[in-house]
Amino acid sequence: MPQHPDNLFDLSGRNALVTGAGSGLGRGIAEGYARYGAKVAVVDIDEEAARAIARGISDAGGHAVAIACDVADSSSVTAAVNEAASQLGDIDILLNNAGIGKRSKAEEMSDEYWDLVLDINLKGAFRFCREVGVRMIERGRGGRIINMASVTALVGIDTGNANYAASKGGLVAMTRCLAVEWAPHNILVNAIAPSHTRTPLIEKLMAEKPETRTYFLNNIPLGRLGTVGDIVGPAVFLASDAASFITGHTLLVDGGHTAK
Repeated sequence: MPQHPDNLFDLSGRNALVTGAGSGLGRGIAEGYARYGAKVAVVDIDEEAARAIARGISDAGGHAVAIACDVADSSSVTAAVNEAASQLGDIDILLNNAGIGKRSKAEEMSDEYWDLVLDINLKGAFRFCREVGVRMIERGRGGRIINMASVTALVGIDTGNANYAASKGGLVAMTRCLAVEWAPHNILVNAIAPSHTRTPLIEKLMAEKPETRTYFLNNIPLGRLGTVGDIVGPAVFLASDAASFITGHTLLVDGGHTAK
């Protein structure tokens, strides 16, 4: 029986693991999950950043633990999931946000840049899906997996991001496949695809190259960049009972970018 509408977005009693949660979108989502009642594993390669975010969540009345992890290292991913389960209990919600960008013109892009971005953005997410997914299957209670994709998975851009776009396109395809494969276990797998969003990395890029702000805004019919807050709501929605019949979907949060 579905929950009462007042409780559809309540995440109380659920444990969430968010990667790349030391800053930007990951931080906002981890804090958002905590506000809606979930216990949160704040996972980041920067342990001090993860500790600061977890401490802030706890100081605000939530429950969070900090875990250091290199998503490019399978043993580190396994250790992080084991630690999260040990400290919080079974993981109900996995949000794969960890990612990087290494820009280069395609004709000049090195194998190193290509492999690094694909290994962290795509393979890193798969490593966490595999580690958490097997546990969800074994316990038999289902779960939610949300992968942070991008509009670059769906539209072409000319900012030297062929490797990044390929990694995000791979995430969208992987999301669909895992959704179908794990549907019998009631594991719902979805993705979120933001357009250009104000994060510390984007702010730094615009400060270094002011012309990029104009480029970004020209792609977005709503006339503004996205904010971290614009992504928190969709992330909570896909983790909640309000999305209990949604799987294999990529939710565009793009200000109309892909409608052009």
